[in-house]
Amino acid sequence: MATPNGRTGTPQDPPAWRTVVTPILFTLVLPLAVFYLLRSRGVGQWPALTLSGAVPAVRLAVEAATRRSVDSFEVFMIGMLAVRVVTSLLTGSPRAVLVKDEGLAAAGGLWILGSLLVAKPFAFQAAQSLHGPAASAAREAAWTVSPALRRGLTRLTALWGGAQLLDCAAGVLLALTLPVETVPALNRAKGLVLLSAVSVASVHYSRRYGRRHGLSLFGSPPLITGAGREGRSP
Repeated sequence: MATPNGRTGTPQDPPAWRTVVTPILFTLVLPLAVFYLLRSRGVGQWPALTLSGAVPAVRLAVEAATRRSVDSFEVFMIGMLAVRVVTSLLTGSPRAVLVKDEGLAAAGGLWILGSLLVAKPFAFQAAQSLHGPAASAAREAAWTVSPALRRGLTRLTALWGGAQLLDCAAGVLLALTLPVETVPALNRAKGLVLLSAVSVASVHYSRRYGRRHGLSLFGSPPLITGAGREGRSP
């Protein structure tokens, strides 16, 4: 059944925009706000960075506790964030904290690229999170019979993973060369610019793919039997 937000699934499914906005809010906006709020109150650079970096971990832990379940990517990220906080407490160096932050971007990129080695890549899993049970089942069926769908989502996974590694490299350069006070804001701005570029590239590729194959990469695709446009390359 179609919900008011246009998705197919149960009425309890969150709207797609919330699925996109929430991670940006908790990984980019709130940590930055916490850091500069603490600095304005006279908190030192190191504790301000450490506390602001705990925001994404708290969000992931709360969501997992609310659902009473956790997927493998969330376990991985919570573990990485916990390691970040612990190592930050041990080093006591603001610049070391900034470099470790970029280690999370690298870990995320490697995780995304590593998903290319398993049954279903990250782009497929991310698209599944936007849909309810009925649409998810349709996508599972389409994945099984559609080589074009598998190629398209594999290429997007490679794009997203590569972008994460590029984000990490640029962030490490900023962390090592610029004043500590300016790095959090510049890193978030850099992250948003890169995210926007990847999003535009993904939308462009998805639309071109849809025109060539008559198949949606992120929507609820029809069951493909291997006829028609499947023989084309994206």
